[in-house]
Formats: sequence, structure tokens, C-alpha cells
Amino acid sequence: MNIKNVCPFLFLVVILFSCVQDVNLEFEHEPKFCLNCILNPDSIITVSLTLSHSLDNSGKFEAVNNAVITLYEEDNIKGTLKLKSDGKYILNQKPVSGKRYHIVAETTGYKAIKANTTVPEKPIIEYTKDTTGIIENLKVPIFDLNVQLFDQQGKNNYWLYNTYIVGGIKYGGNCKEINAPYVDTFNRYIDSDTKYGFHHFLQIRMTDEGYDGQILDFAIPDNVVYLDYKAQHFLSADEHYDKYIKTTLIKRMSENDDLPFYEPVQIYSNIENGYGIFGSCAITTIKL
Repeated sequence: MNIKNVCPFLFLVVILFSCVQDVNLEFEHEPKFCLNCILNPDSIITVSLTLSHSLDNSGKFEAVNNAVITLYEEDNIKGTLKLKSDGKYILNQKPVSGKRYHIVAETTGYKAIKANTTVPEKPIIEYTKDTTGIIENLKVPIFDLNVQLFDQQGKNNYWLYNTYIVGGIKYGGNCKEINAPYVDTFNRYIDSDTKYGFHHFLQIRMTDEGYDGQILDFAIPDNVVYLDYKAQHFLSADEHYDKYIKTTLIKRMSENDDLPFYEPVQIYSNIENGYGIFGSCAITTIKL
């Protein structure tokens, strides 16, 4: 073999093997509070509080049962939450749409955490049903749900989803596909077998960007109701909950795409000195 060909080959082998080494990852971690709370004017106030743990710890999160959690409405104390069970705190009051809330959680040995949210108003919805067919063997109609969503001034973000009850058990599911310019496409997949040629991963997000204060007019097609109960929900999320839902879905999509490598997704958090989410929403429901 020619020496000119051998030398580059040997050089490459040396480089490759010299780059192989053990890597010891450091998992030093200072535990912080992880608070999760979504305010909803239809529900009493509930908070989950745990301690974060390091990446190499796959066990259960440690509940925090000795914290003082105070909720403020505007600049006044709304109440101090009471411990109900491991890491679960409640305040037997409901938040009010349009009000600004501030939460503080503190205990000895850890940095106090805090966060803010403003509870949105419920979406104003008008709708009609247009029967488009019938399932003969079930004798139930197929219909389009024609919706008018009266957007309020200011930035608003909406999430659409279904719930239904079968045999006394409640389930949740994604909304039927919508072909409208207000729909966010971040979780859209091309699918030639569907009505519009695409489907969305889990929920549908709608934004009023470019349509602020206008009527968002759209149809949810091909609805069939042969269950004990089915409902269409229109959720208005504050900026924090909206970002939390979106980043959570992006993370789940990246994990489900079966790619050998994917860019890590940071789940949104607005907790100062800690982790988790303190957000809010208001929901309008239509029984189908």
C-alpha cells in the first residue's frame, strides 16, 4: 500500500479513538418550590406544591405540607390557602374574571416564590346547528356547529376541546378540525385522509392576532352525538397559561415524532424563584 494513502488513514483512526472518553454528568441540584395553579371563575382555588428534584431522580416529587400560601386579589389579601392533602392546598373561594391575582408561597429553608395572573372573561359565543346528514343505523344526525366568537379588545388566546361521558365515565378529547385563518398551525400535521387535508395534535389554539375585537366566524363540521353527554368547550387563557399549554404540546409532539434526536423543549413557567405555572382561564361550554 502506498505510504501516502496509509498515513491519512492512520491519522483518522488516531483522531477518532482519541476523542472517545467517559463523560461524568454533574447532577447537583438545589431544590426549589414547584407550584401549579390555574384560576378559573367556575372553580374554587386549588394549588399543588412540591419540591423540584435533579435530572437523575426519577422518583416521586416530594410534597410540601408546611408552606404558607397567600393569595392577593388586586392589592388585597383574598385569603390564605389551607392544606387539604399531601402538597394540595385550597381556598374555598372562586376568582373573579377581570381581576388581577398575586400568589406567594413561603416556608423556612427555601426561597419564597411568587407569580401574577389576570383572570380573563368568558368567551362570548353564539351558534347554530346545520344538519348535514344522518347515521341510519344509529338514527342520529350529523351536523355542523356554526360558531360566532365575539372577541374582546386586547390580546386573547383561545383553546378548543371536547368532553364526553360514556357509561358514567368522563373523557376529554380534541376538537373537530377547523378551517379558519384564526387557527394556530404549530401543532398541525398534513393528513390527506381528513376533511381539510390536515389534523391537529390534541387541542386547537385560536388567536385574535389581526382580528382584535372582531367576530371570529367559523364552523366545526361533522359532529355526531350518540353518547350520554358531549360538550364543546371554548377556553380563554391568560398569557401564562396559553404559553404553558403550547410548550407542553410542543414537547409531547417532539417526543411522539420518533426522531432519534430532537431539540429539548423548555416548558413555560412564570414562577419567580421556582418552577411551575400560575395562570388562569375562563370557559364557555356548549352542550352538543
